[in-house]
Amino acid sequence: MSRATVRPSFRRTAAEAIAFLRPHRALLVDPDLPRGKGQPVLVLPVLGRGDDHAAPTRAALEQLGYRVFGWGLGTNVGPTPGILAGLERRLLALHAEHGTVIIAGFSLGGVFARLLAHLHPDKVTQVATVCSPFRDPLSSAFLPLRPFLRAWRTPNLLELAHRAEQTLPVPGTFIFSRNDGIVAWRSCIEPSQPKDCFEIPGVHVTIHRDADVLAILARRFAREL
Repeated sequence: MSRATVRPSFRRTAAEAIAFLRPHRALLVDPDLPRGKGQPVLVLPVLGRGDDHAAPTRAALEQLGYRVFGWGLGTNVGPTPGILAGLERRLLALHAEHGTVIIAGFSLGGVFARLLAHLHPDKVTQVATVCSPFRDPLSSAFLPLRPFLRAWRTPNLLELAHRAEQTLPVPGTFIFSRNDGIVAWRSCIEPSQPKDCFEIPGVHVTIHRDADVLAILARRFAREL
């Protein structure tokens, strides 16, 4: 696997800032999308935001017939020991009450989703990552993350990053955008599973309310595994 990660260009990152400042559009549910059958879905947020950020997608998935849960850990401050332990507790609690869980993660949340699947493959039905740089996650953002390693105080962080890169032990869906100005889109795909990779035209800051993302999630979650 190549380590020559290409960070997003300044032009792409500037476009993200412009998109962030535009008025938000409501995420409408296409009535023709396939519906769920009450399967539990755990949604993990982007770095720097909490459950409120992914609320549009959670609400849309609920309209489609899923039982959807936030992570309940406040703001995603990165891979701290507290966050990682809380994630594992959340998955175990949901599994104990509802059975195997679908996990959808946005950006860094998708990296966490992969880690959970590696730790507890028997408790995870499938994983979907949305613009998540799971390949070389510490070197693919528009700003280098390696200087934050000590701040996160996680002693085995490099090992965890390596584990997140490994092929998932459960079915996966990998959504990416070539217009991404926050993370390198090549870090968000699984080259060995091209049929499970799906491109969207939108930018990174709108993935939580993107109709293309919702359509992909709906179709993938409803498919026969």
